[in-house]
Amino acid sequence: MDSISMNSYNVSNLLRISGLATGLDTDSIVQQLMEAASIPLDRLEQQKQWYQWQQEDLRDINTQLLSLRDNSVFQLKLQGTFLAKTVASNSAVATATATSSAVNGVYTLSVTQLAQAAYRTSGQLSITDPAAALNQTGTIVLNGISISITSTDSLNTIISKINSSGAGVTATYDTNLKTIFLVSTTTGSAAKIDFSGSDSGGYNILTNTMKISGLTLDTTTNTVTDGAIAYGKDAQFTINNGSTVYSESTNSFTLLGLNITLTGTGTTTLSVSTDVDKIYNAIKSFVDSYNDIITKINAKLTEKRYYDYPPLTSEQKQAMKDSDIELWEEKARSGNLNNDETLMRVYYSMRNVVSSVVSGVGSLSSIGITTSQWYEGGKLYIDETKLRDAIANNPDTVMKIFTGVYETDSNGNTTLVTPGIAQKLYDTLDQGIDAITRKAGSTTQLYDTSFIGNRIREIDERIAQMQDYLNDLEERYYAQFTLLEMYVGQMNSQSMWLSQQIEVMMG
Repeated sequence: MDSISMNSYNVSNLLRISGLATGLDTDSIVQQLMEAASIPLDRLEQQKQWYQWQQEDLRDINTQLLSLRDNSVFQLKLQGTFLAKTVASNSAVATATATSSAVNGVYTLSVTQLAQAAYRTSGQLSITDPAAALNQTGTIVLNGISISITSTDSLNTIISKINSSGAGVTATYDTNLKTIFLVSTTTGSAAKIDFSGSDSGGYNILTNTMKISGLTLDTTTNTVTDGAIAYGKDAQFTINNGSTVYSESTNSFTLLGLNITLTGTGTTTLSVSTDVDKIYNAIKSFVDSYNDIITKINAKLTEKRYYDYPPLTSEQKQAMKDSDIELWEEKARSGNLNNDETLMRVYYSMRNVVSSVVSGVGSLSSIGITTSQWYEGGKLYIDETKLRDAIANNPDTVMKIFTGVYETDSNGNTTLVTPGIAQKLYDTLDQGIDAITRKAGSTTQLYDTSFIGNRIREIDERIAQMQDYLNDLEERYYAQFTLLEMYVGQMNSQSMWLSQQIEVMMG
């Protein structure tokens, strides 16, 4: 038989023949060879996983930094946060809230009349079915708005037309009392219900009555009337027992920097003071949020790394229980940001800001907010008594420590001349968030151009190349073993033929 040359075959097209001639477990041998050849691929996958863990943890920290910046710190940048006021009053007469322009003090408010809407009430009607057509046509003129009535309109239809007319009047019909009630949609002396001028068809709306086929609408009940017109009332009151009577068209208005709502007649004091609780809670909310993130960052920077616990490969996970995988990966992931330079710069920048002094004003420690011991990683602690006292007695100082010092020129232009803690921290967080985003990217980015994002893409390219190489290598191994089987098979055939020839010759 002719010998077989390896060069005469396209090895990629050879069938896989496993151990027929040699008795070898080809699949097992190739698998072991591929496991050894795949070690670089496993390392690439582990390296990718390590970068992904770093990226996830940095993005998580960035999300928390963003929340701290845009919520707590932003609020403490605003002077209005520290100008919060509280108002005590007799709620039976008035309630009030204070704007930032309100001045602390006690004001006496005497209310002699509440603002009212204009009202008109009908007598008892003889209509048995308000949904039945009245068989009348004509026009009602209400507050200068013409309302056309057709023969198919019922009382309910007429009421609906009044309500949708834009006349500023709401009409209702009480089926039990068989009475129509009308009320203006606004209060004050300018509010009115005016039917004067209506006289068309079957309607007779004159000085004191509105007649619709015998319907009479009384114009005098519960109203101030002027002929056919019912008017509302203005609220009337005095301030600090003065002789000047003030009028407002509604019971809710702003006066002396106070948002006042009148609830009844009589006299009450409006005691305006700094809202210590609100300002304290705003500061405490900031301290709590700051402590959460500063503790988290410190923990990541100092977290122990377990070099004996690399990320698991897919094959390793398949051979482990879920609980074992969880415990392993907890250690494998530990220390992934240990002494991370980007995170460390953010961490110490934040600590430097909160421990700084606002020139000519003071520091956080001067109002009862101090830094913890070194081993606690920079947490802040509040002396509640001291801080509340500062807010109540030195609110301007507390405000300037956080918001900074502003100056106003002769033209009324305000300029920040000395930034406060909140302003400096806001800028520091802004820079830190940008730095972390450059390193780890963001979930909102359409294309991740961060350092870690680029490294992961590079690893993915190397993984793809390695997988192509391993696929070719596996095919080559199988092709070589297939040729081996063929050679051994040929040798076996030749051996058998020789044996047969010898037996013939010996026979």
